[in-house]
Amino acid sequence: MLDLPDFLPTVTPGLYIVATPIGNRGDITLRALSVLSKADVICCEDTRTSLKLLQTFAIHKPLWPYHDHNGDQMRPRILQALTENKIIALISDAGTPLISDPGYKLVRACYEASLPVTTIPGASAVLSGLVLSGMPSDRFMFCGFAQPKEFAQFKAIAATLIFFEAPQRVLECLNAMHLNFPDREVAVVREITKRFEEVIFGSYEQVIQRYTERPSIKGEFVIVLSPPHKGAATHDEIDPLLIKLMKDHSLKEASQIVAEMLGLPRKQIYQRALSIKDDL
Repeated sequence: MLDLPDFLPTVTPGLYIVATPIGNRGDITLRALSVLSKADVICCEDTRTSLKLLQTFAIHKPLWPYHDHNGDQMRPRILQALTENKIIALISDAGTPLISDPGYKLVRACYEASLPVTTIPGASAVLSGLVLSGMPSDRFMFCGFAQPKEFAQFKAIAATLIFFEAPQRVLECLNAMHLNFPDREVAVVREITKRFEEVIFGSYEQVIQRYTERPSIKGEFVIVLSPPHKGAATHDEIDPLLIKLMKDHSLKEASQIVAEMLGLPRKQIYQRALSIKDDL
């Protein structure tokens, strides 16, 4: 029996979209544990995967599989349970449900039937990958699992792009991205929250070389691309801005501001700022 604090809200009948850990099981939230322990039914992508997580916390509940292949058949059953005032939790294999899975159709069906829906927020590979990538986060787009044949539609998007990818396709994907997005930097984020968490950031050449040198590629991958560079800028454009800003800002702050103004990589501007500082 879970010993949970009494300040947690009462779990009432309805559909709960519950985020689960993306790697480290310690990342599950108290509210998630509360809902899962009180649910009448837990709907999940793969009952075997979810069972391992639930057993960790001594939660024993009926598991209903809900995924791409059985969604049309399972939704009426879930909706019926909700009309009977059941507590239904929806989880995915990892992270926040509805991200690259069919859960949104169930949520829409609940709204159409005037049934209660809420979310229990938590881990997200999309946001965690973005945070670790070092890419601009003021404007970003999640593009799902990488499909090179669809890359053309993302070329003109002036935002950070986030993709999922499988280990056996990472090198092929990076080479295709190099061809389609030559004016962007790349960060490959691997095994987020797990023991071998890793971020490789830089140019395509640098990142591809790192993975080419490895005897094998394993793990869960999030690939993050910077916004497109607005164009090459000369030192005559960069230097006066840096010199002016460094009078009132730190080296890091000045570099950040100039990089955003010119749409250039922060690392490039920072290196230039270091050179200017030495000459001042």
